[in-house]
Amino acid sequence: MDIVNKIVKIIKKNMVIIIPGAIAVVAILLLVPSFMIRGKIKSKLEEFANVGREVDSTVQNAASAKQPDIARTYQDNHQADANEIDKLAIATTQRELISYKIFPDPNETSAQIFNEFKRSYSGMFENFIKDLKALDAPTDSEIRQQAGSVQISNDNITPGTKSGDEKIIELICRNRGQAVPVYANPTVFSGYSFWEKWQFQGMDSAVKDCWYCQMAIWIHQDVVSTINSMNAGSSSVGTSSVKRLLSSRFCDENRDLGSDMPVYVTDKIGGMCQPWTGRKCDDKIDVMHFGVTVIVKADDVLKFMSALCSEKEHSFSGFKGELPAQKFKHNQITVLQSRIEPIERNALEHKRYYYGEDAVVKLDLACEYILNRQGYDEIKPKIIQDEISGIGQPDSGGMGSPGRGGGMPGGMPGMGGFGPGGGMP
Repeated sequence: MDIVNKIVKIIKKNMVIIIPGAIAVVAILLLVPSFMIRGKIKSKLEEFANVGREVDSTVQNAASAKQPDIARTYQDNHQADANEIDKLAIATTQRELISYKIFPDPNETSAQIFNEFKRSYSGMFENFIKDLKALDAPTDSEIRQQAGSVQISNDNITPGTKSGDEKIIELICRNRGQAVPVYANPTVFSGYSFWEKWQFQGMDSAVKDCWYCQMAIWIHQDVVSTINSMNAGSSSVGTSSVKRLLSSRFCDENRDLGSDMPVYVTDKIGGMCQPWTGRKCDDKIDVMHFGVTVIVKADDVLKFMSALCSEKEHSFSGFKGELPAQKFKHNQITVLQSRIEPIERNALEHKRYYYGEDAVVKLDLACEYILNRQGYDEIKPKIIQDEISGIGQPDSGGMGSPGRGGGMPGGMPGMGGFGPGGGMP
């Protein structure tokens, strides 16, 4: 009993300490489970939240009942785009023809059909000059018509020593440069005189000649179109980007251009230079090489090259001329090599040409021309198909032979100044 009383007295005496201690112990005992419970609840909440997000994502991304139709429409549009690209490629070689009576086989047996072609072909070069609104520098005859009896010298004149007649001639020549946007004449185009001494030597040979003339005209047309786009808005050489067209050719520029024609590039013939593209005739495309030389503003060299390789417009009314004319675009040119030379304005070759105040250079380009076979194979004569495939390789006098602008065997350079190391890529 005494022990119990002592314990009671001790408790009463230390009540102030015992009660807070007991509360602390109870609080600790209650706090530990609450932390454990809260961790489990948080874990469960995160798990439920993840499940909720997955459900939302599944609902949002669930395939619609219309999904197959949408996918089918997308594939149809994709196919339509591919078909449209194919049509555009085909349209590049669906071009206007000089004559609708000859390809792939003449619809007349008389040789007169080729005389008609000759007249139309020869007129194309005059049309090129008209399209360019071009003239060449005044000839001696033209100078005398304007100035009367004057002394004309073909030598270089030292500046400051010109006579009265020479000053008159200079004025006439300057006026010419102010009257036209570009210098050019028909003789700068390869093949311009091909038909002058032409003789009928059989139907196949005549059809072949007409075919290469047609290819030449397509290429020349693109050169003319390029110059016109560069000189748009200009009425004088001084304000033009392209000052003078020196040649649009299929051979070395130092040779007579009159009878030279384009030739298809194969393993054996046709290369004016070594092409970095490696392209040649195959089962999808035909390839030709050509060169163009111009006097151009020094600042516009790259602009000219870009314009030459840009889209150009043409019309097509069927290969028999039986359809309403439609407008299409073509883009068939790639620059293979280039060469830039400074101009000595006092040199004889530039004596009567006035290019204005701009710094100018001579730009030589070797290019390839790509022809989509699917677009024009239906009118390609069999003799041409055989020639490309090697069945009927041209002889030394035939169209497209190495001796007539066709390059050297094996695709080696046939163009002066071009070839490996011969120009800037």
